Order: sequence, then C-alpha cells, then structure tokens
Amino acid sequence: MRTPEISFRMKRTTGSAEERAICCAFSFAQKSALLFCLGAVLLFLSGCGGSSSSSNNSSGTAQIAGNWQFTMTPPSDGSFLGGIQGGFLVQNNSTVTGGVVYNVQLPPSAPGGIPTVCSSGSAPVTGTLNGGRVSLTVSAGDQTFTLDGGLSSDGTTMVGTYTSTASKGCGTKQAGLQWTALLIPSVSGDIQGNFHSALSTAVAQGQDVVVTGSLTQGPNIGASNATVTGTLTFQGYPCLTTASVNGQISGNAVILQLIGTNGLNVGQIGAPIGYSKPSPVNVVTSAIGTVLQGAFGYGITTSACPGGNLAGDLGDVCIAIGSSNGCTQPITLSPPTLAFLPQLVGSAPTAQTIMLTNSAVSGTALTGLSISFNPQSGLTSPFGASDFNEVPNFTEQDNCATSPGGTFSLAPLQSCSITISFSPQQSCPWLPSVSLGGVAPSSCPYPLKAIVTVNTQVSADSLTAFAVPITGSGLSAIVPTTPEVDFGSEALGESSAPQTFSFMNQGNTPVQILPALNTPCVNPTTGVLTLVRPPFPGLIGGLQVDTNAIVRNGNTINYSCDSDLTSQKPNFQISGDNCSGTLLGPQSSCSVQIMFVPQPNTSLASGLDYFLELNTQQCNSTTTVDCEIDSGRFPVELTANVASPLRMTPGAGLDFGLQTRGTASAPLTITIFNDPKDPHAGIVNFTGNSVKGDFLETDNCLGSLAPGASCTMNVTFQPRVVGFDQGTITVTYAVQQTQIIHLRGIGQ
Repeated sequence: MRTPEISFRMKRTTGSAEERAICCAFSFAQKSALLFCLGAVLLFLSGCGGSSSSSNNSSGTAQIAGNWQFTMTPPSDGSFLGGIQGGFLVQNNSTVTGGVVYNVQLPPSAPGGIPTVCSSGSAPVTGTLNGGRVSLTVSAGDQTFTLDGGLSSDGTTMVGTYTSTASKGCGTKQAGLQWTALLIPSVSGDIQGNFHSALSTAVAQGQDVVVTGSLTQGPNIGASNATVTGTLTFQGYPCLTTASVNGQISGNAVILQLIGTNGLNVGQIGAPIGYSKPSPVNVVTSAIGTVLQGAFGYGITTSACPGGNLAGDLGDVCIAIGSSNGCTQPITLSPPTLAFLPQLVGSAPTAQTIMLTNSAVSGTALTGLSISFNPQSGLTSPFGASDFNEVPNFTEQDNCATSPGGTFSLAPLQSCSITISFSPQQSCPWLPSVSLGGVAPSSCPYPLKAIVTVNTQVSADSLTAFAVPITGSGLSAIVPTTPEVDFGSEALGESSAPQTFSFMNQGNTPVQILPALNTPCVNPTTGVLTLVRPPFPGLIGGLQVDTNAIVRNGNTINYSCDSDLTSQKPNFQISGDNCSGTLLGPQSSCSVQIMFVPQPNTSLASGLDYFLELNTQQCNSTTTVDCEIDSGRFPVELTANVASPLRMTPGAGLDFGLQTRGTASAPLTITIFNDPKDPHAGIVNFTGNSVKGDFLETDNCLGSLAPGASCTMNVTFQPRVVGFDQGTITVTYAVQQTQIIHLRGIGQ
C-alpha cells in the first residue's frame, strides 16, 4: 500500500513576474520528518521569493500593492461625475499608503454636451487591509472620499461602497455609492503593434505602420503615477523612424512623449499635442495579454510629416506588451509605401507591386474587401491629373477582384497583387495653384502622389481602411539654373540691374521653345489671357511673366499676365532672351535676363510675387495632336520687395547651390545702397536683422545709413539636412519697416 503524501505550496504574493511555487513532499508515517520539512518550508519562504512578515498583511490574504484603476458610480442627484481615477498603493503589514489622480467633473448642461472639470489633481491615500477588508481615505482637494470594500482572493479586484464630503461647487455629500478598482499589470517588456494613420491631410489616411521596441515601467513608490521609458521603431513611416519614450502611467492611463534623435519632442502617445484636456491611451487586459490602445485622436500624434497641410499626423495605436499577436491586423500590405525613382516627364511607365495578404494563420476568410485608388492624391495642380493633357501620373491594376472596383475575399494566408505604374506627366504644377496659396513651389520637381486603399470590415482598431502612400517625381526636360529670382525695392521710373539665368535641356530629345509674341500677351482691358488646350491655335509666347491668378474654365485656362493696365508694360521685363523660338537640343542651354521695372498702376504695398513661364512644345507624333506644352515646365518665381529707399545688388536673393551637409560654404555678398533719388529718401536707421534657416550673416550695416551710402552683408550656408534648404534675412529699419532677402541652397 502506498504511503500517503502531503504537499505544501508556498507562492510569492508580491506580484513579481518570476513567482515560483515550492513543494515539500514527505511520508506521513515519519513525524520527525514532518517537523523537519515544515521548518524547511519556513526557511525557504524568503529564499524562494516570498515576502517577510513586515510586508505581508496580518491575515495572509492577497496584497493590495500595485497600480489600480478606480471607477466610481456618480450620485443620483447628478451633482458630479468622475472622482478617483488611478494610482499606486503600497502595503506595509495592514497599513496602506499611496497616491492617486482624481478628476471631479460637473455634468454637461445639455444632453450630448461635454462635462466640465471642476476639481482635479493628485491626492494622497491612507488606509488599511485586514482579512481581505479594505478601507481607503482619499483627500481630493477640499473633498474627501472614504472607500470601504473587499479585495478578491487573487488580489486583482476591489469592490465596495464609498462616501464623500461636500465640495465647493463640485458635488454634494454622498453615502453608499458603489466603487470598483482593477489591478493594472506592468507595461514593462518588448512590444509589438501598429500605428494606424487617421488624417487624410497627412501622409496617407489608413496607412498602417508596424511599431516595435520595448518599454520599462518604473518602481512603485506610492505616487499617483510611475515613469515609463523605452524605445520605439516605426517601420516604413516617413513621419517617424525611431524615438525614445519618456512618460508616465497612472491606473490604466498612459501618456508618453516621443523624443527624436535630436532630443526634441517629435510626438506623443496619448492626447494630441496641444490638447489642454488629454485623453490618454489606456491599458487593456484580455486573454491575449496586456495592450496599450488608443482610439482616433488619442493614439500617436506626430509633430511633423512631409507633404501634408497639417503639422503632423495622428491616429489609432495598438501596442501589445510581450505578445506577438495581441495587436495583429487582419491584413498586411507589403511594402507599406511605394517610392518611384525620378523619371523624365512622359517617359515609359515603370511598375511596382504591392502584395495584399490575409495575415490570419487560421479562421474564416475576409469577405467584402475592396480596393480604391486615388491617382492624384496631394496633387497641387488645379487642373486634374496633369496641367494640360490630363493623363494620370499613376495607374493601378490588380488581380484581387474579378471586376475593377468590385468586392472580393481572401482566405487565411491568401494573397493577391496590386500593381502601380508610374509615368510622370509634369515636373511642377501649372502655377500658381490654389493648394500652394497662389505662389510657386520652393523647389521642383514637386512631389507627385497617389494612394491605394484596401477597405475591410475587420480591424484591430477602430479604422478599417488600409492604405499605401505612393510618391514619385517627374524630371522636366527644361530646367533653370535657379528656381527663384529676387529683386529689392525700386521706385517708379527706376529699373533694377538685370539678373541673368539659364535654361538647360536635360532630356534625350530636342525641345521646341515657342517663339516670342510681337504683341502683348494680355487683353489691355481685362488683363486676362484665355489659353486654349493643346495644340494651341491662339496666341502664346515662349517666355512670359504671369501673375498669381489662374482659373480653369472648361477647355480653356484663364490667367493674368504681368501687364500694367495703365502703361500696358510688365513690372518684370525680359531684357535679354536667346531662348524663345529655339529648338534646344539635349544638354544645350539658353539664357534669359530679367529686370524689375515698377509700373504706375501696380500696387507694391506687399511686394510682388509672379513667375516666369517658359512655354515649349514637345509632341509624341508628327501630327501635333498630342502635344504637352510644358514638357515638364519648370517655372521661375520672381519676387520684389515693398517700397523702400534701400536697393540691393546683385538682388534680394542668394542661391548657394550644392553644399555638403555640416560644412560652411564660401560667403556670398549683397550690397545695400540707400538711394538718394527715391521719393522717400532719407537717413535709414537699422534696428536689427533676423536670420532664419541654416545661414549665418555678418554685416557692417550698423546704426544709420545716409542717402548715397552703402553697406555690405556676407552670408554663409551650412546645411543641416540633405535636400532643398531655404531661409530668409529680414532687415528691419525705421519704425518696423522691413526688406526681405531670400536664401536657398541644397544640402548633400
């Protein structure tokens, strides 16, 4: 007959993730062995991770120490909402101390309204735990909450009733109302999840970004919150790549600042940046583990994204702690973004493929899927797919649906392909465009964009659109040596010194620059030229200066030429031109000279911002039926300063060209002359210069500048970025009058 055995299991109750059970088996027939084993168990208690008597409660039940999220039933008289929210408790024997966050709100004045915060902050907690019975007192401002209840045997839940004192304008005295509290697990560990973009004006509404990294929760010191630090990596996301995390957790509420490699705040997990009443990301526990989850607007907010009208992006976030599938989306799109290499305008299409996969290993098929494609998302031209021929830059084909735009299904792990073809139809938009605020772009080629979106009814967050942003750029056949020519101020009747720049054909075939017009390009009565779509039976000049008014009207384009209605002369005059009428061969160039000559009926109150247009004709056949007039037009912006006695030579702009990042360029110089012939001539008193961008300026323009006198400014360029880099110098004088010097260069 087998001798009976008894097992003792002693388990840590401190909440450590490394709890271990110990077992001592012995023969019941040996009394001495029993006593020995009992003594051994007591000795093993501290050696195997158990707590000493100073940290256990006297009853031997579960402990109350940890991070708790409280929920309080509001009073029936509607005098307040909310109350204690979350915080940390520490137990020593039967004594409980800690800190919590409280937020007492007044109900909305009308149905559907927003509650008003009446009293909020952090509050100390004192109390006891005896035999599983809990008693807590919280001093929340001038209001005291007393909580009585019980702790569950597993130490994860507290339930009971509370009383509260009256508060000045924040609630009446209450008794017998229910409260609950849940123990929130630590958010320490490796993480894997996703960020789902929700802004249509950012990179791509619906773009799903894989997020990986690790988080570490700080120790419980009985404060109302604990620190959370770590690192995150965003895969294939242009707004963020890597960031360190510095934030806090209180109850189930998490707010984390994202710090870039430059030490600056580049985003936030929690409330969007600038929100005065943050709604944080919450810790959610379920069968799949611990998840940080935030709905639209309270997930991740980024402070900067390229190509959007807003400063950043925001959207849903789902981050699983120590789990590889806690935040798995039902579909994957690979790659998450498409970027095409620059191509000559009108060149043969190039193609890339996106694989759409039902990422579920098992389960039911995804049904009702559909694909939508926007071939001109973010396009700056107001004229559709391209400025004249309206051929799209991007096209889409897929083998997912049986008919274009139809619905389809994907079984678990089944894939289909989406093919995007790119043939750029423009380098820069037909300018100036409404979306650019009526001004020319700072640099060309201007990005061309498209978005392909997969729509589903299932998602790990509240968003069910999965998008892939697509970018590319078209290289113009004709490019100028500078994107912008800037002039200082000139008085009526004066002319600036001419500024010279060139156009080069970087294409593989000759391009015909249209001949100059012998008559003004503008109707002298209306100031508007009506231009018919290609092949242009009407008048058009090879080189002409246009103002910032363009309207599309059917098959015509109406825009205003730079022609003063009184003098019928332009303010920016082409004084030299060996481009018009030229058949410009590959790698050949021609030159243009421009002067600023202010006209009597043109207001200079805010300066001028026009553009020089080079009109070309490049046909795909000898019939001239399919002609694109711009050949990838690259217009040159022309600016002039407001009225002033100050003259600038060689002009009010400096172009530094290519410069190695992190190294300083050779200085470029501008001479400032106080024109004694100006109608408002007089002594100019300088009050200081303001420099913006990666530029450094020194000058001898100190104090006063008498009429007829001049001073010089020396400017160097030290780019911190790769790519187009611009800045300004604002020269301030007299009573807050200013002159602007435009600076630009390209970091490499």
